[in-house]
Amino acid sequence: MKSFTYKSIASGAMVALFPFMVGCSVFSGNSSVSNDPVVAAQQREIQELKRQVEEAERYTDEAEEREKAAKDRLKAAEHELKALESRAERQSNY
Repeated sequence: MKSFTYKSIASGAMVALFPFMVGCSVFSGNSSVSNDPVVAAQQREIQELKRQVEEAERYTDEAEEREKAAKDRLKAAEHELKALESRAERQSNY
């Protein structure tokens, strides 16, 4: 359930920030820091937001991997339980 939360946060951030990032990249023309303090501050903010999106994507990927590992452990535990129940049933029949 937690991975769904990470996914929704990452997806929401991407949806909210994508138009802003694309619009700024189209209008800025270059990625170098400007001499204008307002433009430079905006460029730094854009870089920080991009970093946050990349971090959110990384968290999403990590959460998906943890979820997959947990599901695999659950399946293994269920399989082991089934084997133990079968063994106990066979022993009680003797």
